[in-house]
Amino acid sequence: MKKKKLSSKQQYQLDVELVKIKPTNRTEAKAHLAAQLRISKFKSKGRRGFNSAAKSAKESLDIANAIRFGEGVVESVDTARIPDSNKRWRGRTAD
Repeated sequence: MKKKKLSSKQQYQLDVELVKIKPTNRTEAKAHLAAQLRISKFKSKGRRGFNSAAKSAKESLDIANAIRFGEGVVESVDTARIPDSNKRWRGRTAD
């Protein structure tokens, strides 16, 4: 007979109970970690999708880099100014 799949709320309650107990061996530690991941996934459900989070992270990183370049903290590197004698082949790519 096939087992019924638990609802997400039921699984969440079981995971909360499992996380309260400290694991004693490697197998229990893996189950403990899986339960923690399911709990974090359950809590973040409906907040924000991965794609939108990645998009906003890229935008904020672009803004931060623009500010750093504007302040002169990071110098931009112009590869055209590097002489060919300094460029060496290393493996499959050239620097």
